[in-house]
Amino acid sequence: MSFFQRVITLLTALSACIVIKGCTSQLTTDTDTSSDDSLHLTLVHINDTHSQFDATPASVLGPDGDPLYTFIGGHPRLLTKAQQLQGEATASGVPSLFLHGGDAFKGSAYFELFEQKINIDILNRMGLDAMALGNHEFDIGLAKLADFAANINFPLLAANVDTQAEPALAAISNLKGYQLFAVAGTRLTPVANVAEAAGQTMIAVFGLALEDMRSMVPATGELVFAAEVASAQATVDYLQDKGINHIIALTHLGHQRDLTLARQVNGIDVIVGGHSHSLLGDFTQWYLGQQAPYAGMITNPDGKGQTCIVQAGQFAQAVGAAKLQFDAAGRLRQCQGENTLLASRDYYTLALRNEHSRIASGKQASMERYIDQLNRTAITEEDQALRQVLDTVYLPAVQQAYGEQISVTEQTINHVRLPGTAGSDQHGSVLAGHVTDAMHYWLNQPAVRAKTGREVDFTLIGAGNIRADLNAGAIFEGHIRLEVLPFDTPLSILTVTGKELCELLQQVITATLPEGAHAGKFPYSSHLRYIAREDNNGQAVLDQLQWLQGERWQDIEPDTTYSLATTNYLANGNDGWQRLQQVQQQSTDRIDVIIEQQQVAIYPLSKVEAITDSSGQQAFVPHYQQAAGLPCKIPGNDCKVAAAAMIDYLKATPALWQQERVPTVTLLRR
Repeated sequence: MSFFQRVITLLTALSACIVIKGCTSQLTTDTDTSSDDSLHLTLVHINDTHSQFDATPASVLGPDGDPLYTFIGGHPRLLTKAQQLQGEATASGVPSLFLHGGDAFKGSAYFELFEQKINIDILNRMGLDAMALGNHEFDIGLAKLADFAANINFPLLAANVDTQAEPALAAISNLKGYQLFAVAGTRLTPVANVAEAAGQTMIAVFGLALEDMRSMVPATGELVFAAEVASAQATVDYLQDKGINHIIALTHLGHQRDLTLARQVNGIDVIVGGHSHSLLGDFTQWYLGQQAPYAGMITNPDGKGQTCIVQAGQFAQAVGAAKLQFDAAGRLRQCQGENTLLASRDYYTLALRNEHSRIASGKQASMERYIDQLNRTAITEEDQALRQVLDTVYLPAVQQAYGEQISVTEQTINHVRLPGTAGSDQHGSVLAGHVTDAMHYWLNQPAVRAKTGREVDFTLIGAGNIRADLNAGAIFEGHIRLEVLPFDTPLSILTVTGKELCELLQQVITATLPEGAHAGKFPYSSHLRYIAREDNNGQAVLDQLQWLQGERWQDIEPDTTYSLATTNYLANGNDGWQRLQQVQQQSTDRIDVIIEQQQVAIYPLSKVEAITDSSGQQAFVPHYQQAAGLPCKIPGNDCKVAAAAMIDYLKATPALWQQERVPTVTLLRR
């Protein structure tokens, strides 16, 4: 019987237990099978690195109160800091693990050119002990995910994913539910089973993937994604039954769901998370906002156990380190630590970050002292061997891929997912507004309208479709296609009523409001403006919803129909936009727009079907009238239509960045 089958058996037993008498799972016994008096353990962790191998631009509050511009993070700094933290643990006689909370794929020019291969190469040099299976690991198909999982030198974990019926992954033994480690002094050795540990204390790390992966990732094949909470409890019970009482969940669920997991599952000591890009702690000095405290402790449903929750932001900008102490019975007694932002030594007075704006050499030493005294910050040198690999093997091709210059900006055009976070105001992302403007502009060009036969009233995009800021300086095509909008994003045009639009916005915005929620679904707009207010029940209420008709803003009327354009990913109902799928369940007038051999091509749909798999999870399947699907992979075809629209828009509006865009999105929080 496979591990997943055992978990399913335990899930059935748990369900019966609830039906019969509402009982809880068996608690950890007071007697550990190991002979140690107590265990100390350090967890070093990262998540949502998204192939950001180089340092990323950032701003910091300078000593005189003005912002300074710099670069932070990158994998060479991650490696330096991780090795330092693990070295400090070893020197203190403490074993350590280095964990990745998932989503190594997508998000940089490096990935667009080298896909899973560069992640195999670079991550294999990092000394990782395990990684969670993230949703973006599916972005380039199951075959390439299988190649990644089979060739990394650490396990890829997801206890709630059944691969048996999926040919591409069924034979990949390195994609598994959990990994055991035997403790011998400061050494942690991966072992296959309890017998191999030969009586040594054991630590288990199990993974959890999104239970609703099918509604977020279209290409999941025959994989089955089981419920997160029930799978976690069944996995913990299975491990405890084997005498393993030090249990870590490595999840890619988002901070909100991690909190739920801790409140509903007994026996997890620590949750090392990802997906929501939560940089836990106070990083306001870096204009990155203040989120929930690092290493928050949540009481389990039995009222006795506690679970520590950590997560370390995004884009390889920070490393988390949690120091754990267990008692002789294997119960977590202490969890403390922090995220550390990885600073460089380069500081500039202008966002262009050129040599002309570099701080004077006479101020360098005092600036470094200032940065070093900032809380949760460390000036960190790059690992030179890893830097050389990136510069010699990969960087030359990346530099050639950026194409021609199309614009220039003296200020960084920022992107945030949720208004009011990461130093933004109630209007949120400036860049997202410009992207939706570009979509509206491009779809309403005469040549495109002649092909579609549609005039688009307004456009929407989810914040997660945009993967990077647009940094100050010269803007090349590659900045748009490889960094800001790297996904295949065919554009969809469909008719909705005002009532359906209102329902869509309220549902999607509400889902982003809880603390730690995944905010990639948050909607930004062009030629459509709204004011969303969070009420006392945590629901989004629209105090204003209008569209721009000519030169005048008009109220959206519930029974009036409108022509909406968005990405086909969202139009299919993915990432919480299911209201759009429901509108198209029986029939639709939707058309998808791609570029074939440099010409606009349209693909009409008949409907979008919701299909439920054996685990009860839904996938949304578009039915095209005259094709099995969009021919995005044919050479010469281009499905990065949102990126193409943005490039054309920037070429057509050279003075764009000198003009202030009037916000169309307002979010009022409680």
